[in-house]
Amino acid sequence: MLRRMALASPVLLVGGSPRIAVDAVRHLTVAATGATAIALGELLRRHGRETTLLLSQDASPGVAAQRYTGRDSLEDALGGWIARYPEGCVVMSAAVNDYRVVSVERSEDGETRALRAGEKLSSGADEVVIRLRSAPKLIDRLRPEFGLRGPIVGFKYEDRSTVLASATALQRRVMALCVLANSLCGKLQAIVDADGETPYDNRQAVLAALAERIIRT
Repeated sequence: MLRRMALASPVLLVGGSPRIAVDAVRHLTVAATGATAIALGELLRRHGRETTLLLSQDASPGVAAQRYTGRDSLEDALGGWIARYPEGCVVMSAAVNDYRVVSVERSEDGETRALRAGEKLSSGADEVVIRLRSAPKLIDRLRPEFGLRGPIVGFKYEDRSTVLASATALQRRVMALCVLANSLCGKLQAIVDADGETPYDNRQAVLAALAERIIRT
C-alpha cells in the first residue's frame, strides 16, 4: 500500500520526446504520449507527493504540464528544476533521441547540395539524405553536469532478449534508484534495481510498484 512521507523531496516527471529539427519546418521525433509520466504523477499526487510534469510539445496536448520542444529546451527545463531541487527525484520516462542532425543534403538532376541552417527543404528532390551523429545520453549527464544528488528513475524499451541486461547496465551506470524495463513486444515489464529484477504481470501493477519506490525515497 502506498505510504505518505512528510517533507519528501519533489519529483520531476519527464515524458514525451524532443523534436530534432531537420529544416525550417520539418523535424524527427518519437511517437511518445507521456502516458507513463502522467499516470505516475497521478499516483504520486494522490499520496501527497509534490510533482512537476514536464512533457514535450506533442505529447498529450490536453494535459496541463510544463512543455519543451527540442532537446535544448528540455535541457534548460531540467537544469532549472535541478538547480531548485538538487535533492529531488527525476523520473526520465521521456524517449530522448541519442542522435542529432549534422547535415541534410538534397540531390536533384545529379547535383547535390547541403541545406543551410534555417532553410526549408524544397520539393522536387530525387533524394534527400539526413545525416545523424550520436549525442551524449541525457540521463548520463544528470549527476555530473546538472548536479542532481537525488534519485533517478530510468526507463529501457527494447527487445525482450536484451532489455533486462540493458536496464541493469543503465541502473549501475547512472546510480539509478531503479529502471523500468519494457520489452517491445509488451510481454515483459520489470523493475530493475541494485538487488536485481522484479517482473510484473501488467502495466497497472508495475506503475503502482514504481510509485511506491519513489514515495519511499
